This record gives sequence, structure tokens and C-alpha cells, in this order.
Amino acid sequence: MKIGCCLITTNLQNRLSLVENTVNSLTKLEDRFGRKVMSVDVFPDGVSMNWFGRFQESGWTVLSKKVDPKKSMILNQRNVITNATSDVILYTEDDILINNLPKLTTIQKLFNEKIIDEKRVGFICFNNHVWFNFNENPKHIIDFINDLGSYITIDGDVFLVKNEIIKDKYYLNFPVALTTKKLFLELQDYALENKANHGVEAGMTGAWFDTGKDKEYAVLISLKPEIIDDIKSGKKITVLDFYTYANINFWSNDKSLRHESVAGRSNTYF
Repeated sequence: MKIGCCLITTNLQNRLSLVENTVNSLTKLEDRFGRKVMSVDVFPDGVSMNWFGRFQESGWTVLSKKVDPKKSMILNQRNVITNATSDVILYTEDDILINNLPKLTTIQKLFNEKIIDEKRVGFICFNNHVWFNFNENPKHIIDFINDLGSYITIDGDVFLVKNEIIKDKYYLNFPVALTTKKLFLELQDYALENKANHGVEAGMTGAWFDTGKDKEYAVLISLKPEIIDDIKSGKKITVLDFYTYANINFWSNDKSLRHESVAGRSNTYF
């Protein structure tokens, strides 16, 4: 079993180095991937699509679509996901570095066996979001992330098991996630019909609960294994600390990856 790799980006000049860095971070994980697909949102003032030929030369299928005044990010996601050929997919945006992924055997086990409260996994987040304010440490959140019972370890791969305690409108989140092609498109279909003016994460989260996916599937956060040893040692992990255990570098734990939003790309809503 191999997973699909689905990446979205744009042709804007100031994003080119970002997408190169993301692709480079994926290179060391090539053994996990089947088809690698990239979808480019094409802005009229961006670079020629010829620039993206470098990725085709390294095995990527490169697709493109014109930027849309409405729902452009959602449509770009849809373009890349519908062209995946694997059931399980890694979805990623272009402004992160992926440091590690679970083993293929772990991914297969989680998505095929009912091992978490009699549920298969439906969504694995890599964004360590558990509370909206980095500098606040509500007792119920701190108790949850410092409780070894909140975690599951499979062949060295460590995950936090999400539940009602940390439920909010970003329960499903990006910029990186492991899920299935079927689930991703089902959630988008529902959100496009029922979650107008919701942001992409809030819309998909709303779809998740409205359609009862939470009754069928578990949601996890992928983490560095060190978190288990640190909890055992008595370290008290805060909301801010929790981001340091991410298996990705992204805006919440790496200042170098913080940047202005794409101009004209406020259309990240359903």
C-alpha cells in the first residue's frame, strides 16, 4: 500500500520558494507515495506554468486552474484530490516543511482497523491546534494533553486521540492532513451545499459533525514520539509547548514560515 500525495500552490512569485521547500521536504518520504499530484492556482500576474516543469521532471503530475473570485482554494483542493489515485492521501499546502510521516504499516492499520473506540481513523491532523490562544492554558486542555491516556502509539508512531474535550470549529485542520479521497470529497460536497461563508477548516469540521462522521471515524494528531517520554518525566506541557511536538514546521512553530496571505485569496471560504 502507498498513499497519494496531493499538494496545492499558486504561480505567484513570492510563493515559488515556499513550494520548492515543501517539495524538497517530501523527497525523503518518497517511499510512502504512489502518485504525486500538484494543483496550481493560476493568477494572471504570476509566473508561466513552464516554471513548474521542474516538478514534472521529478515525478509530479502538475495540474492548473485559473484563480476564481469565489471558493478558489476549495476548488484547487478539489482539483488535486479528484486526481489522486490512492484511497488514502496526504493533503498538503505549500508553506510548510514535512519532517516525518507515520509508517505505511501504521497508516494502513489506522485507516482499515477499528482500533480506537471501535472506530477506524478518518482524519489525521499535523497541525497541533488544541486551543485558539497560544498564551492561554485552560485546565481542561492542559489536563487532556498531559494525560498519557489521551495518546496512542503504533510501532513507534505517536498520536493524540481527539475527542469532545478539544472540539472546536478547527477540529479538522490543515495545512497538512492524512485522510481518504472519499471522505475529503464527501465533506467538501456537504460544505459546498450547507456551509456557505464558512472558512475551509470550519466548513469541513461542520460537515464532519453534521453528517455523523464523528460516530464512524476517529480523528488524531500526529506527534513526535518524545512527547510520551516528556509526559512520563513529569514535564507539564503547555498549549504553546504542544506545537513543538508537531511533525511539521509551519506558521505556529516556525517564524520563518509566517507570511502575508495571498493577495486576492481571501476566497478560502465555502
